[in-house]
Amino acid sequence: MRATIRDQETLRSIRPLELFSYLRNQGWHHVAELDDRSALWERQGTAPQQDAEEVTLPLRQNLGDFALRVSEVLRVLERVEQRSQVEILSDLMTSSSDLIRLRTFSADHGTSSIPLEQGVVFVEKARELILAAACAALDPRAYFATRKPAQATEYLGRVRLGQTERGSYVLTILSPVPPSLRAVDPYAAIPAEPFERRVTFTLAQALNAARTAAQRAAVTGDLLPFREAIQHGVSANFCDALAGLGQVSTADGVEVAISWSRSRPLANFVPGRVMFSPDMVPILQEASRLFKETEPREAFEIRGFVIDLHRDEGAPIGRVVVSGLIDGDVRKVSVELPEPEYSKAVEAHRDERRLLCSGDLVKQGRTYRLLNVRNLAVVTAEDE
Repeated sequence: MRATIRDQETLRSIRPLELFSYLRNQGWHHVAELDDRSALWERQGTAPQQDAEEVTLPLRQNLGDFALRVSEVLRVLERVEQRSQVEILSDLMTSSSDLIRLRTFSADHGTSSIPLEQGVVFVEKARELILAAACAALDPRAYFATRKPAQATEYLGRVRLGQTERGSYVLTILSPVPPSLRAVDPYAAIPAEPFERRVTFTLAQALNAARTAAQRAAVTGDLLPFREAIQHGVSANFCDALAGLGQVSTADGVEVAISWSRSRPLANFVPGRVMFSPDMVPILQEASRLFKETEPREAFEIRGFVIDLHRDEGAPIGRVVVSGLIDGDVRKVSVELPEPEYSKAVEAHRDERRLLCSGDLVKQGRTYRLLNVRNLAVVTAEDE
């Protein structure tokens, strides 16, 4: 027996334009506007001699009978698609978004639940995974160490958590994408995909590249497979997020699956379901560590006390050692400074004030150096 959706709030939550996009991508087409309240849509029969199907769509959510009209549409779609209204409603609610499902298999299979603390980690690592893909969609690199690009963080603000699903524990993430529109001019250049789709496409590529890199690295014993995967969106941030998800599911691993928006079908084939086994976690962690240690961190900001100063007599450049935080640990960072920046460092050391500057952080052996130093300043008492 199939369920009938009767809840008024649920029916009213469906947006007319999303309903239009869903029907268009299911083979329906617009016939005519009946009035300013409704429109007639039609779908040709799939078998010879079969009559066309018709449905009347409400045009505005503020109509008094909007919920009733949507209920009638669902009944028609249930009969035409031979699917339950619950399944159709789920597709309708997500038709304008790419759907990302993260499944952990360490859950209590009887309740499809996980401990609260693990759930918090699972959501946070899922967020980090999406953000890493958004950063890589703009500029693939081995490590995003400092502030993330504004476009990536703004995109993250539009992403939504969906309803959890049964089957171990499944976290759903909705990434909204604009519907695709056909160009009127057949000779017009194919436009670039919107940023939202580029993020989920990069996510799919990076997931497959990370799994392949982990498998190859286990065989070769070197970092090269991960370096080759950078161009596909793999980064230290991405590896950290995957490893964190895998640590929540220590028994059978974690699965990430992507379903593409029905209102913007994906033309290029990308495997949308990737499984990461628990034995991949230490490989991902090691790849992340090596990325962080070997890749320059651009625009890295260091704030700390000057603990050593040295400049040869008459030399134009002086060397300063600053004690500051790197990845949560106190590290010594060597900085070479010309005048007048070197004098500012002397001033900071004399007055026991912190020095603030930014540059490109590199690790050479066991030591850190800050190159291309800029924005150097002595932290005042008011800024402490």
